[in-house]
Amino acid sequence: MSNTLTKDKTSTKEGYKKTKLGWIPEGWETPEISDVFNFLRTSSFSRNQLNYKEESEIYYIHYGDIHATYKTPILDFEKIQTVPRLNDDVTLPANVDYLKDGDVIIADASEDYEGIGTAIELQNTNKKKVISGLHTFALRDREGKTVQGFRTYIFKNPLVKKALKTIATGSKVFGISKSNVQNFKIVLPPLPEQHKIAQILSTWDKAIALQEQLITQKQALKKGLMQDLLTGKKRFPGFEEEWSTPIINEVFNFIKTTSFSRAQLNYSDKNQIYYIHYGDIHSKYKKPILDLEETQEIPKLNSDIKLPNSIQYLKNGDVIIADASEDYNGVGKAIELQNVNEKKVISGLHTFALRDKKDLTTSGFRAYIFKNPLVKKALKTIATGSKVYGISKGNVQKFQIVLPSIEEQKKIASVLSNFDTEIEKLITHKESLIQQKQGLMQQLLSGEKRVKI
Repeated sequence: MSNTLTKDKTSTKEGYKKTKLGWIPEGWETPEISDVFNFLRTSSFSRNQLNYKEESEIYYIHYGDIHATYKTPILDFEKIQTVPRLNDDVTLPANVDYLKDGDVIIADASEDYEGIGTAIELQNTNKKKVISGLHTFALRDREGKTVQGFRTYIFKNPLVKKALKTIATGSKVFGISKSNVQNFKIVLPPLPEQHKIAQILSTWDKAIALQEQLITQKQALKKGLMQDLLTGKKRFPGFEEEWSTPIINEVFNFIKTTSFSRAQLNYSDKNQIYYIHYGDIHSKYKKPILDLEETQEIPKLNSDIKLPNSIQYLKNGDVIIADASEDYNGVGKAIELQNVNEKKVISGLHTFALRDKKDLTTSGFRAYIFKNPLVKKALKTIATGSKVYGISKGNVQKFQIVLPSIEEQKKIASVLSNFDTEIEKLITHKESLIQQKQGLMQQLLSGEKRVKI
């Protein structure tokens, strides 16, 4: 991406001045937050007082969403659909402050030290009623010292972020107080420079958003094609053979699994036994294929753990199924292992590990057996539970699956694998854009790189 930037040499600090926050360009200021912003009133409501129904009138900015849900510095109400609303039976205080475009919301608490002071700026609120909630500060420009689109970046300046950590208190949860924040100094370029910086960073945000859109579109295409191919609604030319519906016990052997807790796991390279945790199948391993040469997020057993003599290690092509899920749609989620090679891998708590025993399935297709919508629908009928849903080994052993011929399996697996490769490339490019923007943002906001006005 191109932009008009000139780089100043800061090694000699020529053109820069020393402040309590660090070296900044001459002409930039370090006012206190209370000199620039008014603090608006916020409200404290819990998650169970919120919903996502369209008929609810009042939007609520939750500090947890600032950390986890809103991925961009600008919360644009015309683009973001994940802003919760207050339940209709909630009574607001008489003196509530409604937010408007350009207001900044800061999370005043974080479980992550790096998340201290995470901020978003509102856009396109239009006539919506929006309030700021629990563990937040809501700020509004008081005298036009900042430009819209730049305000959220004030709190992403590396000098400001570093200083914010010095006023944070706590151990497991870190917090910043209003009294400390009001007197906290920030870094402000002149208005024309703020505007230019915001323009440049907005261009990067648009490129990242476009990449995200391409990923979403490609994932939707794959999902639709996968459903058609796995049910036989669409078939490749030359394949007319009727599919079989064997029970799992006729196709797979069940490999012994083990039960260890998260406290018995680590990510140290010194430990040699990899452990497939059912929670990771649900949350971390996004693709049907778990390639041990590509994935770095596979925990290992602590070195002091003693394994039973009957332990069975997994190998290429084995399938691991999560037998429990808090989400009804997650029942029976499966992954297939690749590039295990000489690694020692075991399957853990709340999993079934399956190994083809008659060569009735082909590598790369096995996890897709459990993504077939007909199979997924049937799996739900054998699940039991309320808050957590589970499937028993006895029921799974007798469970019917759908199998095309080996050659058709290979064709289906090849097509879906190509989609996964294309999606992975798009994701890699998006991550590269994010990293590039992050580096540029730090240089622009600290004044290491200056923009031409």
